[in-house]
Amino acid sequence: MELHLLETINQTTEFIEDHLLEELSLDRISEQVNISKFHLLRIWKGATATGLMEYVRRRRIALSLGDLIHERNSIEFISSKYSFGCERTYSRVFKEEFNISPAKWRRSPTPLQIMDRFNADFLHRAGEGLVYFHSTSVLPPFSIAGLVYQVDVNDNMANQTANRLGVSFFYKDRPRIINPVNKDIYFGYTTVPEPFQGYTWYQPSVEINQSSIVPPDMSVKHVVPHRYGVFTYMGPHRPEEINSKSLSTIWRYIFETWMPTVQFDLKERFSFELINYARCNKQYCECNLYFPISQV
Repeated sequence: MELHLLETINQTTEFIEDHLLEELSLDRISEQVNISKFHLLRIWKGATATGLMEYVRRRRIALSLGDLIHERNSIEFISSKYSFGCERTYSRVFKEEFNISPAKWRRSPTPLQIMDRFNADFLHRAGEGLVYFHSTSVLPPFSIAGLVYQVDVNDNMANQTANRLGVSFFYKDRPRIINPVNKDIYFGYTTVPEPFQGYTWYQPSVEINQSSIVPPDMSVKHVVPHRYGVFTYMGPHRPEEINSKSLSTIWRYIFETWMPTVQFDLKERFSFELINYARCNKQYCECNLYFPISQV
């Protein structure tokens, strides 16, 4: 993609993001970036695989999730705030995007994949290496329970400490938690102390709710709503064989390529891997890596 096209895309993105709560039209956007409507539509679609006004609509829906989770304003008010005109239109577009009504999602939030702000630099590099960028997602609050360990970073790379702790938890300690949300879904939750001193806290866990019974020797972690970058590792082996060596390429890409392109707003440094054992077998595994971007 030539430099002037990247500049046009970046200018268009900047203008849209700065005016999402205002009336936006194709005429107004094209006039702002000083390019014909036809040409703008063509290069935007080619760069993003998304229609320009579709992008505007989906970004507004994505931002409105924060209002639905935290604010007590009516859905009619939220509809007007994000320029959908009326509650009926907002509810229709929301259901088309997420296959659930905003009222139902507000009562019982579930993870949703959202249209994140377009980043031309990141998209340009998305095909490099072995990284598969899965999505940007908003996760509602959730709780996990498990055993917490201090893991030395160098020891982990040399001896696969976190892997051994995770496998031991899944087969030995996980069954001691009564009524987990889903016994087949493993969370490997990592917290990075500030300042960093060469170790992390690692918590092999499963998700719990109010009906779960957690043994007294286990710790419970409550995670507030966040927006995440989600990356996927796929391997031709059992999930027990996932380790720091198999994930090193993804981590390198995330830390060296993806993170410098993202503006973070976090109160705590953490990440977690999620493995759904029901989707894995002896010849195949999937591991989703969640890296928080900001609270919602």
